[in-house]
Amino acid sequence: MDLFVRESGSFDAPAIVFLHGGLMSGWTWDPVVERLQHYHCLVPDLPQYGKSFRQGPFEMGRAAGAVAELIRSRVPAGRAHLVGFSLGAQVGVQLLASEPHLVDRAVLSSTLVNTLPGVPLTRRLAGMFARTALFRWLLITRHWDAGHAAQNAGYDEDARLNSGVQLAHIATASAGFTMPDGLKTSDVPVLFVAGADELRAIRHWAALLARSMPNGVNRIAVGMGHDWPLHNPDLFARTADAWLSGTTLPAELVARPAGGSEGRRRDRSRR
Repeated sequence: MDLFVRESGSFDAPAIVFLHGGLMSGWTWDPVVERLQHYHCLVPDLPQYGKSFRQGPFEMGRAAGAVAELIRSRVPAGRAHLVGFSLGAQVGVQLLASEPHLVDRAVLSSTLVNTLPGVPLTRRLAGMFARTALFRWLLITRHWDAGHAAQNAGYDEDARLNSGVQLAHIATASAGFTMPDGLKTSDVPVLFVAGADELRAIRHWAALLARSMPNGVNRIAVGMGHDWPLHNPDLFARTADAWLSGTTLPAELVARPAGGSEGRRRDRSRR
């Protein structure tokens, strides 16, 4: 599958593949990528998104396979770091389970995992709700109020391509995402991070995923909401750079927020 890819940075440096969230395509990473030009940055539009729209329909396994193909074909070392947000973080988890040998280290933010007993029902309900005008209003008006998103030329095009039935298809795939086979034996060092102001369930999923991997670490970004990689690109870029280079994480990344329950497990992170 030939995904559209934005490529920049130092081509002789370690590569990072950035996987975008579920509403817009790869251009949303621009403010973060601008701060990480000392890496070889590869930003694909995932299948059914942006300039890779014709590579759809979106399906988690197909998307992870396309990212694996991208690493094999565009990264001379044959391995890359992985940075993912929301839907892109789900694709990252799928890749870590299916082809971990392609990933050096990873930062995955706000990763939804369906732990409910009735996954098929969840998928159907998500698809039905995503077809409603209320769902589109909640996503676009409440979630994407950042100036960067509203001012980018790709905003209207992404909204046009993925609306109605198309958006419902993606929502179904995301809502039905469960823990993939192979994740528990994947030894890639992964930072699972969520915003302290996100839904409690998302913070719980980050902790659950970290516990499920030999080298998984869970951290909370103090004062941050779900879309903090886009609203706070400087902090997110510093977080990614620190984790991928093996240095100390920013002070805003904590084991658990004050009064929270996250991080009570044994702390396996680097100090």
